[in-house]
Amino acid sequence: MTTKTNAFNEYIKPALVLVVICLVVSFLLAFTHSVTDPIVKENERAEAERTRQEVLPGSTTFTELDVSGIEGIETAFRDDGGAGYVATAGYKGYGGTVVVTVGLDNDGKVVGISANVGSETPNVGTKAGQESYLANYIGLSGTAENVDTITNATYSSTAVRTGVTAILKAFDSIKGAN
Repeated sequence: MTTKTNAFNEYIKPALVLVVICLVVSFLLAFTHSVTDPIVKENERAEAERTRQEVLPGSTTFTELDVSGIEGIETAFRDDGGAGYVATAGYKGYGGTVVVTVGLDNDGKVVGISANVGSETPNVGTKAGQESYLANYIGLSGTAENVDTITNATYSSTAVRTGVTAILKAFDSIKGAN
């Protein structure tokens, strides 16, 4: 009888305790996620709205456009006040995807730009998101292929340039989207 008790105490009881701990922790993680997920989504939506208003000066509210058939474009919006359009594209940088948001006037000219380079190498790849570099794109239309990349940040700045070029090339499709 003592061997059964020892086997239970040595093997089965610790396994049961671990299973109960795992179940409790899983429940707590699921509960935490259900509480925080709506807050995170709202913060992301608000940040995207702020970015759209920053890259398109004079904008008011936006209507999202269907860009499902437009290659390279993730999202596009038309300003309800008629200031222009905002489009987003993401391309691979060195440390991950670089998301580029471009504000375009009604003629397809870049009036503002933002690049999320947070996953890029600090003080190297993140230079592609600095105002001094992004200013090279202001006023462009048609293509951005003539904008130079940044030395030592080639992947990151190429991702920005590729994103802006994709948005500029797709402008007529974006303008015609509903």
